[in-house]
Amino acid sequence: MKQFRSILITGGAGFIGSHVVRRMVNHYPKTQIVNLDALTYAANLTLLSDCDHAPNYQFVKEDINHFEALKGLFTQYDFDAVIHLAAESHVDNSIKNPFAFAQTNIQG
Repeated sequence: MKQFRSILITGGAGFIGSHVVRRMVNHYPKTQIVNLDALTYAANLTLLSDCDHAPNYQFVKEDINHFEALKGLFTQYDFDAVIHLAAESHVDNSIKNPFAFAQTNIQG
């Protein structure tokens, strides 16, 4: 892989996202990995406890729909790449609140 300076991973506290974050943090120590997650029902930060003290890892609790916060992150880190894994995924929740699903999965 090309050596990137910084990569944003959205949804990095979910099951799949946490595996991607861990692999990137461990295999690319010269790349700053920023994990952006709103920590909703599917998130579990304990999956990433082994990354907490890595010098190339940063966790940011934020919703991907908050444009100004994202704009600030892009300005601060000047990301070379984005791995977008943030999504609402539970079918029961999509029936109860379809707007939240559309907002995260389509707009975000």
